Amino acid sequence: MTVMRPRDPLVAWLLCAVAGVLLLLTSVSIVLFFQPKSGASAALAAASSATSTRLPVASRFVNSVCILALFLSLACLFLAPVDVFLLEHALPHADVALRVIYQVCFGCLAFYTFVGAPLVYNYARQTEIAHITLLFSAKQRLAVAFKRTLCYLLGLTLLLGIAMVLLLCGKPTHAEIDWLKPLLHFSTDVAMLFRLVIGVLAVAGLYLWVSVCSRGLVSVPLVGLLMENHAVDEHQYTFEDLLRENAMERQATEQTKDTILRRYAVEQQMSTADQERLEQLKVRETLLSDRRAVLEANLKRFSLEGRWRCWRVPVGAALLLLSLVVLVSLLITSLDKMAHSSFGKGFLLDEPKFPNPIDGLLVLASSLFPLDYVLFGVLYLYLFVVSFVMLMRHGVRFLCFRLDRLQPRLTSASTMAIVTLVLINISVVGLFSVLTLAPQYATFGHQSFADESDVVRRCTLEESAHAAGLHCRMTQLAHFYNSLAASFPLFGLAFLLGQLVFVFAFAPWLLHSYCMARPLPDPDPKRERLLDNY
Repeated sequence: MTVMRPRDPLVAWLLCAVAGVLLLLTSVSIVLFFQPKSGASAALAAASSATSTRLPVASRFVNSVCILALFLSLACLFLAPVDVFLLEHALPHADVALRVIYQVCFGCLAFYTFVGAPLVYNYARQTEIAHITLLFSAKQRLAVAFKRTLCYLLGLTLLLGIAMVLLLCGKPTHAEIDWLKPLLHFSTDVAMLFRLVIGVLAVAGLYLWVSVCSRGLVSVPLVGLLMENHAVDEHQYTFEDLLRENAMERQATEQTKDTILRRYAVEQQMSTADQERLEQLKVRETLLSDRRAVLEANLKRFSLEGRWRCWRVPVGAALLLLSLVVLVSLLITSLDKMAHSSFGKGFLLDEPKFPNPIDGLLVLASSLFPLDYVLFGVLYLYLFVVSFVMLMRHGVRFLCFRLDRLQPRLTSASTMAIVTLVLINISVVGLFSVLTLAPQYATFGHQSFADESDVVRRCTLEESAHAAGLHCRMTQLAHFYNSLAASFPLFGLAFLLGQLVFVFAFAPWLLHSYCMARPLPDPDPKRERLLDNY
C-alpha cells in the first residue's frame, strides 16, 4: 500500500479544483465558439421588434444548459484518475463520496439525454421558426416544446422497455458470479434500474463511439497532415476566384460611375435618376470593399496555416502512432476477455493476462500522481479533439443522413443541443472504455499484494473479493461497471463487440480517408465559367 503523506489529499483536491475550472472554461469556450455572436435569431427579430429583447435570454438559456451538460460529462470522465488516487491512499469516506459523485453525474447525464436534450432542442427550434409559427412569447414556445418532448418520451419509454428486456436476457447463473458477489452492489431494485438506464445509454453511445471517434482517429492524422487536404486547397482557390470577381465588379462599378459623371458639365444639374444611380453605386462600392476585407481575412488564415506546413508530416505521424497505440490496447484487452472470460461472467477479467501498452504506462504513472492524470488528460483530450474535427468536417450524421452542420459562429442553438448530446454519449462510452483501454489501472491502480509464497503480485478481482477491503480495493468506476456487466451479461457482450468494431473499423475508415484526401480533377482549370459572366 502507498505510504500516505499529509499533503497528498490537499494536492489531490487542489488539482481537482484546477481541473474543474479548466473543464468549465473549456465547456464555455466550446459553446460560445460555435454560437453566433449575437446569440439571437435574426428571423425572430425581424418578425417582431417588440419581442427581440427576449431573444438573448432564450439563447443564454440554451447555452447555459449545453455548458452545464458538457461540463458534467467532462468532469465525470476525468474522475477516473482521481478515483485511482483516492483508492490507493485509502482516504476516509472517499469511496462513499466518490460513489455519490458518480451517481449524481450519471443521473444528470441520463436526465439530459432522455429529457433535457429533447426539451432544449424543441425550444430552440420553436425559437428559430417563430417567424412562421408566430409564437413570439417564451411561454408559448416552452409550452409547445413540452408537448413535443412529452410525445418523444412516450415513444422513448417503449424503446427503453424493449432495450431493458433485451439486457435482462441471459442473466448469469449464481455459480458463475458467486465469487464476485462481495465486490458487487446488488442493493435495491431502484439501483438496478438506475444501472440499467446507464447501460442503455452506454450501448446506444457505441454507435457514435465508432462512427465519430474511431473515424477521427484515422482521418485527422491522415487528411490534412500526412496527406494534403485538397478540400482546403479548393476553399483557397474559391476565395481567390471570389477576390478576382470582386475586383472586376469593383472596376466595372467605378467605370459606370465615371461614365455618369462625364455626361454633365460642372454647371449643369444632374437628373434625379442619375443621382439615384450614383447613390446605388456608392452603396455597392461599400459592399464590395467589405466583401474584399472578409475574403482577404480568409485568405490570410490559409497563409497562416501554410507557415507550419513543415511540421505537418511529423505531427501527423505522431498522432497516427498514438491512434494505433489506442487501437492496439483496446484490441489486446478485448482478445484477453474473449480468451479468459465468458458470457456468463459479463466478459469480466479476473486479471489482465496480455500486456497492454497504455495500461502499463498508466499503472507506472499512478505511483507518481499527478503524472497519470496528465497522461490520461492528454489521451482523452486527443479523443475529444478528433471527435470535434469529425463533427466540423462532416456534421452530425445518422447513418448516411446529415442532420445538421457544426460551424464556428454559424451553429444554431438546436444544433448545439444535438452536438452536446453526441459528446455526452462519447464521454460515457469513453469513461467505460477506460476499463478496456487500461483495465488494471482503472480497476486497482498500482496496488499489489503478497501471496502465500510471499511473491508480490498485481491485484486481481478474486483477491479483492477475499481481502474484504483490507487490500486490493477496487475503484468506484470498476464497481459500477462490474456490477452492470455481471448483472446483465448482454451489456458486457455488447460493449465487447462495440470495442471490436471500434478497432476493426480502422481499415475501412483508412481507405475512406485516403480516397477522400486524393485530389479531384479540376472541371474548369481555366476558370472559363467565371470569365463567361463578363
